[in-house]
Amino acid sequence: MSNASVGRIWVGTANWSDHTGFYPRGTKPGERLAYYASRLGVVEVNASFYRRIEPSVYAQWAEQTPEAFTFLVKAHRAVANPPRDRQLAAEYIANQFKGVEPLREAGKFGGFLVQLGANVRPKPETYEHLALLRDGMGDDPIAIELRHPAWLGEMRAETLERLHALGLGAVIADEPRAAAVGLPEPVEELTVPTLAYYRFMGRDSAGGVSARERRALRAEHAYMDAEIAELANLVTARHDPATATFVIFYNKKGPNRVEAAMRMAAVLERRGYLTG
Repeated sequence: MSNASVGRIWVGTANWSDHTGFYPRGTKPGERLAYYASRLGVVEVNASFYRRIEPSVYAQWAEQTPEAFTFLVKAHRAVANPPRDRQLAAEYIANQFKGVEPLREAGKFGGFLVQLGANVRPKPETYEHLALLRDGMGDDPIAIELRHPAWLGEMRAETLERLHALGLGAVIADEPRAAAVGLPEPVEELTVPTLAYYRFMGRDSAGGVSARERRALRAEHAYMDAEIAELANLVTARHDPATATFVIFYNKKGPNRVEAAMRMAAVLERRGYLTG
């Protein structure tokens, strides 16, 4: 039985429209979100990274989902990647902040995911951009995903300290072979005690593969029960009733993501946690 005193852990997937094999036959594209939201309590919107989503669309999504449903929004790449023009950057950030207002008004906005690409290194200009992001997003939770290995390699201590000082949460990723393939070591601590953001992107067991091959292997990965239990341990070890904990699966082939998310939610519920 779930125990309200332990707080809620939100479990879901990146995107909802492309879970092949998950939706009942005959489900129309416009009906998928409602069906998804009847099974899981949170979704990470990824389309927002590639194109601007109109506030009216966010309002429609809010209407199609239950009262307790939550959206996480991946910030547009123009917001995530620091431009040379600081004034332009501030304008992009302001537009991103205003755009999700319908979700805030509906009580369905969980925060932003900001993905710094593999070409974004730790340097003064990037630190300034992170500070600009924090200032421009008000009190909204912000999780930062770091792709360049220097952030959590040679600059690890400084990176975590700076994120903590800015009130930015470091994404905790499931990439267990990080050191072997030159990826950053996973974050082990929360940089913001009120936000835990997990992105479980699949695993690969092959060594010496290219980045493209590695992504394909991870996408095809179907988490086994033992792996789900291991990841549940990772999540619960850092969870606190005062922490907004989001678990997002992104092993994106077919129904892999949604099946893993539903199994994770079931494991957490058996352990007495409320899930959304």
